[in-house]
Amino acid sequence: MTPLGSSLSGVAARLITRYGAPMVLSKTEAASYDPATGSVTGTPSDHPLLGIVESVSAAFVGGLVQNGDLLVTVAGEDLSGIRPAPGDLLRIDGTAHDVVNVTTIATGTEPLLFRLLVRR
Repeated sequence: MTPLGSSLSGVAARLITRYGAPMVLSKTEAASYDPATGSVTGTPSDHPLLGIVESVSAAFVGGLVQNGDLLVTVAGEDLSGIRPAPGDLLRIDGTAHDVVNVTTIATGTEPLLFRLLVRR
């Protein structure tokens, strides 16, 4: 990581640690499709983290964004190499939200922040 990237990553992590809410990212590892049942199975793995939760403005509703969606910002360094992806599950205050879209803010190849669009 570049010196600037390292500095920005530290600032982002400190702010999210200070103002973020606890949540859990659930990823399904080694998912496989069973054609007999038509279901996808795999082993879930939970990753606790902190994130900043925002409501999506009504002006952005339409297309990918639906009414009631949330934007969640998490620090890249808090995930220790785990990358959130659409299809993951994010539990906020015990309520499960599907990860619909992920935007990565990075310096070089190292992610500084992830912005997750989540939906109940």
